[in-house]
Order: sequence, then C-alpha cells, then structure tokens
Amino acid sequence: MQQPTILLAILSKMAQKPEVQFDKLFQKFYNVELWLLAYQQIAPKPGNMTAGVDGKTIDKAGLKLITEMIVDLKASRYTPCPARRVYIPKANGCLRPLGIPSFRDKLLETVLKLILEAIYEPIFSNSSHGFRPERSCHTALEQIKREMTGTRWWIEGDIKGFFDHVNCETLLRILSKRITDKRFLHLIGQFLKAGYVEDWKFYQTYSGVPQGGNLSPLLANVYLNELDQAMHAKLAAFNKGKARKTSKEYRRASGRVERAKKKARQNGDWTEYKALRKQMLSIPSGELQDPGYRRLFYTRYADDFLVAVIGTKAEAVELKAWLEHYLRDELQLELSAEKTLITHARKRVRFLGYDITRWKGQRMVRTQTKRGPITRRSGAYQLRLLMPQDKIGAFAKIYGDTRNWHGKHRNHLLNLSELEILLIYNAEVRGFLGYYSLADNLTKEAHKILWLTTGSFFRTIAGKHQSTVKQVARSLKRGPGRYVITIQPEGKPIKEYELLSSTRQLKKGVINYHQPDLKPNVLKYKSRTELGKRLLAQQCEWCGTREGMMEVHHVRKLGNLTGKAAWERQMIQRRRKTMVLCEQCHGIAPNLEGRRREILVE
Repeated sequence: MQQPTILLAILSKMAQKPEVQFDKLFQKFYNVELWLLAYQQIAPKPGNMTAGVDGKTIDKAGLKLITEMIVDLKASRYTPCPARRVYIPKANGCLRPLGIPSFRDKLLETVLKLILEAIYEPIFSNSSHGFRPERSCHTALEQIKREMTGTRWWIEGDIKGFFDHVNCETLLRILSKRITDKRFLHLIGQFLKAGYVEDWKFYQTYSGVPQGGNLSPLLANVYLNELDQAMHAKLAAFNKGKARKTSKEYRRASGRVERAKKKARQNGDWTEYKALRKQMLSIPSGELQDPGYRRLFYTRYADDFLVAVIGTKAEAVELKAWLEHYLRDELQLELSAEKTLITHARKRVRFLGYDITRWKGQRMVRTQTKRGPITRRSGAYQLRLLMPQDKIGAFAKIYGDTRNWHGKHRNHLLNLSELEILLIYNAEVRGFLGYYSLADNLTKEAHKILWLTTGSFFRTIAGKHQSTVKQVARSLKRGPGRYVITIQPEGKPIKEYELLSSTRQLKKGVINYHQPDLKPNVLKYKSRTELGKRLLAQQCEWCGTREGMMEVHHVRKLGNLTGKAAWERQMIQRRRKTMVLCEQCHGIAPNLEGRRREILVE
C-alpha cells in the first residue's frame, strides 16, 4: 500500500507538467492510509458532531467505516446523501444557505480534496488567495499594497450568487482537461447533483456547488482558475513600456536646477539652488498619461476580485465589458451590477473589509552613492490600507456609546466567572484587531476601541460584584496599563491572565507568509497524528482487546463530560475528545465500568 506522503507528492510533481493528464485516480480511493489522513484532518472539528440527513455523526467512525466505504466504491454502489440545508445570517441582513453533509460524505469529500489539491494547487495562479494553503485575506491585501502602486482606476469585481450558479457541466468539462478517469469525474458529478433536504422535503440541484461541503471551496477555485488564466493573458497583452516618459515640466525644472547648481558653485550662494530643487521635487517626474506606459494588476479572493488599471478610464470601461462577456459566455456567470464598479484611485475602494486609498504624501530618502549623497522622492501614489469607520462603529457599539466612547456593562456575562469574562473580551478584541493588523491606521483607531472595551470590562466586573469601576481597576492593576487576573490551582503554579487593553500588546506591521512554491509541499503529509496511530494499533483503549474492528468515540468538547464515570475521567485526564473502542465497548458506553470488570474476571 502506497504511503499518502509519496502518493500526493507524486501527483503534485506530475501536475507541474502541463501535458500530463491523470488517469486511474479512482484506484487511489482503495488506499486506507489516504482515508486515515483525511479522517485525521477533519476529526478535531466540532462540526462533525452535527448530524446530516442520515442522523449520524463522526461518533463510531473508524477502520470499519472506512473499509465499508471502500467496498461500496469498488462495487460502484456508493451514492452521496443530500445535504441538510440550514440558513445563516449575512452581514447585509440576508440569509446564506448552508448545506450540512453526512459524515460519510464529508469524509469522502476530504479524500477527494486531498487528491484534487495535490493536482491543482501547483498550477493555481499567484493572484488567487481564497481557500488555499498558506494563503488568506492578508496575503491578498499584502499583494495589493506591494504590486498595485500607481493605480489610476479600480475595477471592483463581484460575481452574483457565484456558489449557487456554478454550471456543473462546465465544471466537469474543466476538470476533464487534466483528469481523464471517468469514474472519478462521475463521483464528483454525483456530489454536485446530490440535492438537499429542507423542512423534510427533497430538492434536486442542477447547478452550483453546495456551501458547507469540504470539497466546494476547491471546486470553486478550479472553476475560477479559468478566469485567472484569462486575466493573465489579458495582462500580458495590456502591459506596455518599461517606465513612464519624463514630463516636459520636470525636464525644464531639472535644467534650471542644474544651471543654478553650477552658478552656486561659482559664487557660493546656494539659496536659489535650494528653492529651485524644492520646486522640482514637487513636480511629478513621469508623464501621468503617457500612452506608451500601461499596467494591469489583478487579485482574487474566492468570488471577489480587484483589478488595478494604470491607464485611461476608457480602457477600464473596456476591460469591465470584456470581463462581463467572458464570465457570461465562457463560465455562465454574471457580474453583480451593484458591486462591480469603476472607481478613480483618488477615492476609496472596499476589498475584504479594508478601505484601500492612495497616500497623498511623499517621503524624501537620502542614500549614499559613489558620487556622493543623493536625495530621492519615495511614496508618491503608494497605497494605504485603512480600517473602515463603519466596521469600527459596528464592532464598538457592542461595548458602549461611540459618540463619547463610554463603555457599558454587559448583562449577559454577569453569570460567568471573572476569568471567563476576561477571556471572552480578549478573544473578541483580538479577533477584530488581529484581522486589521495590516491597517496603516491601526494604532490610531485601536486606542479608541481598547479604551471602550476596557471600560466595558471594568463595568461588567463591577456589576458582577456590585462594586465601582475605580475599585475594580485598582484591584486588577499590575503596572502601567496592565490589568491581570491571577489564578492559582491547587498544587500548581500561579497563572496570570492579562486583559488586552493597550496597543503595545498588538501585533502590528506587515504579516509575512510563506511564498508560494511550485515544488510539492510534502511536509504537511509526512506526519501521522496521534489519532491515526491509535486506530492502527487495533486495540481497545478501555478493555484492551485486539479482536474485531475498532471504532472511535467522539465528544463535542471535554466540558460536556461530568467526570462521574471512570471512562469520562480517563478522557478528561488525557485531555482527549476521542477514545478508540471495540464495537462491544462502544455499544455499551454508559456501562463501560462493568465491561472492564468482566474482562478482568475472564
């Protein structure tokens, strides 16, 4: 049996050759080690304890389930279950449909994802950042700030109802360009057309990829990779010239400066030279509307994309029209008329929750050369990433009044302990400010937010103990701007939990991520987790028997265990949400103590 490490690394290496087509992929499903790798990836997620339409969860999963699924796949009798549809609220007040697949389907989707990711990840565009390893919203924003300097026009792109309008036949046609295994493609088609159940009624699906499935984000990237490749071809055709032509006004000013410099060397009076040089540095050196210099930049995150145009508005309008026609004719998709806009770089554009604007200032950089020191301008037309005021207001109003930035107490937290309240505040604030860690105005805006949240925390604790804010602050203060709750468990050292209340505690600046590498990244496949080793050990962790197939008992979280039963205490002591059991022990989980005594007597 081939190790998953070797199998996925070989697929990744082969994928780098454009002429290679993949056949006999369906046989990879017969590899038990690959299934264990998929199982280990999804096992820690609490969502696996949510039942699908078949009423089953991850509980009782193990080698027996994997073996049964492989047998069904070999016999071509595996059929995906329809997803259970629920709705979650969106930021604009609407509801987003979400499909909850059965655990069996979720496990098989993860195996499919491992194979497809190994094939497609090496050939995806560097401009794509959504739902990819080592990439995120921050990598997309960092790329925008680094590459799109000098932008004249923005095209904000948003695809209308993308996940619901993906054409299944087009997606399978795109997959068939690299994959020729018909059984493999047929299985993906079954998942796409499995349908969903809502209010106990079955609905057939004819288009779209189900939101909520493990495979859907990767299939969405495969689909939109066609747009990425078309945009790269457009970039190559659009880009023109190596640099802007020097403007006539700047050349005249530069000539005046040179003449003033020669004159100053003769008479020793540098006043005129300094005044003329200062005037020259206020004039743009390049011709802003140079027809011989054009640039186009493109970044995409899921179905949202941003195009930067260094050119005329007419060229931006023409490019937007081309995008509309390409998406409609080639991918059967439609751009959202309300969200797809052409904006001048003087104005702000919103992308991934950040406001992107052009910096109006400039810096003077003095560098030493062989000919002496040279002063140059730096920063003109640079981009700034800003925290939007509406996002700040929406977050801050939970904690108090944003008109005077006065914090309020939160009644629904009063029944929790002081430590739990502190950890909730820290998690909420760190999550919001952590996302905006790339913002150039982070420190300025974070001061107001932290003042509000700290005041809200003090008032919540004061309300809990019927005390005053001043007394609470004095009791928790451990230094300038430092507030700590101290806990000392019995027989253990003292632990301090600090409130996030100062900008000094924030991680500011550019976040560095690993650069994309076309070589196969095999490190993520090289280690088998503890759960996989325990399953392959083929031994019940309660009674010790090695007979029969083992199953894994799962709990959503350790906090749900009372510790009254011995098997619960064992899970709590080992800090494990799983326990590998034989079928007989798993069937009588509430009476495991009696089962162990029977084994010992025998």
